[in-house]
Amino acid sequence: MKKDDKTQSILLFGGFIQEFLEKIPHLKNQNNVFLLSPLNFNPAPNIRQFLYEVGCEEVVLALLAESLLKQDDTQEKQWIKDLDVGYLASEVNFSEEEIMAISQSFVESTKGVLIIGKDIYGHKRASNIAKILGLLAKNPKIEIVFLDEVWVQAVEQIEEIAKLGEIDNFDGLVAYVHFDEGLEYPILQASRQFALVGKIANGDTIEIEFANQKIKANFCEQQEIKGMVGILWLSKQEDIGFCYQKIRVNRIS
Repeated sequence: MKKDDKTQSILLFGGFIQEFLEKIPHLKNQNNVFLLSPLNFNPAPNIRQFLYEVGCEEVVLALLAESLLKQDDTQEKQWIKDLDVGYLASEVNFSEEEIMAISQSFVESTKGVLIIGKDIYGHKRASNIAKILGLLAKNPKIEIVFLDEVWVQAVEQIEEIAKLGEIDNFDGLVAYVHFDEGLEYPILQASRQFALVGKIANGDTIEIEFANQKIKANFCEQQEIKGMVGILWLSKQEDIGFCYQKIRVNRIS
């Protein structure tokens, strides 16, 4: 990826927008940048965000592959052909118009760059996601860039792509779990809508139940965050599996 190349189209996927911006600062001044994330939070006005349902990264990537590669003569042509685009797009709440906007931008640019964050490493379908990324990487006009180099080797080893897995249900309150060693106490940041559903208010001390554990945290209402997915900041790094977790909240004080 060339720095400040205005002719590139860039898609940020599978990561936290703040990490993308911290590691690649020039994204704030770049044209044709898209963010795909179920967390409705985007502090960069030049970046166009599209939302999708939590946990549906495999399907979202498959839909992008279908749009970008359907004219290519790939070894996975039948897999691409078998995708029911209309049904899948509806199921994950990622419209065909949004898919087309991204793919059209990639087609019209000198190169399409797909920047992958670390969120998908803990996804239960991570292996198949890597295979789909490997398929995309075979297109000479698409460059795959990883914020974490751990996945580079996995993507280079192309294997047959499996059928898409079942779509999990993340209805209700969801937290995007992130870690900051500088924190003294856990913080849950979320929208007014989130607070109303959870029956909590700004400044409350709350108990959060998720991933077979309970923790105490401070709740902070954030206008910049929309919808039913909040950000749960923890000070201690731990293995919780996938970074998006269904949660229950109770007000303590």
